[in-house]
Amino acid sequence: MNWPRAVLFDFDGVIVNSEPLHFHAFREVLGNEHIELSEEEYYREILGFDDRGAFGHLYHKRGLQLDPKTCMRVMTAKSQTMREMIRRRAYHALPGVEEFVRGLWRNYPLAICSGALRDEIEAMLEGVNLRECFQVIVAAEDVAIGKPDPQGYLMTVRLLGEKIRAELAPADCLIIEDAPSVIRSVKAVGFKTLGVATSSPLEKLADADYAVPSLVPQIVQKSIEQIKIGI
Repeated sequence: MNWPRAVLFDFDGVIVNSEPLHFHAFREVLGNEHIELSEEEYYREILGFDDRGAFGHLYHKRGLQLDPKTCMRVMTAKSQTMREMIRRRAYHALPGVEEFVRGLWRNYPLAICSGALRDEIEAMLEGVNLRECFQVIVAAEDVAIGKPDPQGYLMTVRLLGEKIRAELAPADCLIIEDAPSVIRSVKAVGFKTLGVATSSPLEKLADADYAVPSLVPQIVQKSIEQIKIGI
């Protein structure tokens, strides 16, 4: 009855429908570098990476060198493209998310761990009126190694424990994620996971402890009756 003690969220594709924004930003920037990126490749291989990891993966796969100057140029261009789409408010909270998050907020400390940049996360959270619900945000620039490495989530647990003045361990927390690669990596260090099929089909989330098609509260409760999350 005392589990989970905290709930940790991914951001893109879990709280807001921002994965299409990231895909379009990557495709536009890579197109200017004469590199093609298909939507299928993005969702199959890039989901879960931070920007640096995504560009590194794509350049390596194509046998291209990603020197520091090029890396800085493409990451800056991608950030600028994302900022413009956020300014146009080309995103919204995913179905059920506002009710789900606010329901959890009454009962659990909440945090976000994302491969997105902090200003992107903050702007979109403000846009969907959920910023106040999260006590800790760990963004891409906060970690030395980005997702799918679990370092970010381990940092999130530590910072959230300090915030609420309680000792938290991975086993105390539930992670809500949409990226299969991240789900596998965080389970390896002791986290329980709830996979959300917003960016991948349910069958791709087989490694998660629980999996749901969306965060509509009624669907979550029906799908994972064995976990007593109070929402």
